Amino acid sequence: MFSLTHYERKVFVFLGILIFCGAILRFFSVKINNANASAYTKNQIRQILSININTANLSDLEKIPGIGPEIANRIIQYRTTNGFFNSTEDLKKVKGIGDKKFEKMKYCITVQDSKPK
Repeated sequence: MFSLTHYERKVFVFLGILIFCGAILRFFSVKINNANASAYTKNQIRQILSININTANLSDLEKIPGIGPEIANRIIQYRTTNGFFNSTEDLKKVKGIGDKKFEKMKYCITVQDSKPK
């Protein structure tokens, strides 16, 4: 077998303590992050992340799943011609947005009354 010197044993003990402390910190940081994430409701997350289709500019609209530059321009044109969207469902009135496309984007959009950009 082999034997360790007094100094080598101290190094191994120190490394073991260091690894143990790192594991404990990692465990508690995951618990804290999970607790903070669950503090938000789905509606709060939707409100934070959703795009207001009444105020969104071209680049904002293109961030919505299924919306490219052409449909984004149609949304702005529709909004300019007809005024604010009263509900997110009104977006289906824009040419190129049907039920399937709307289902993909409905959680990413919101409607709030304010002047369009």
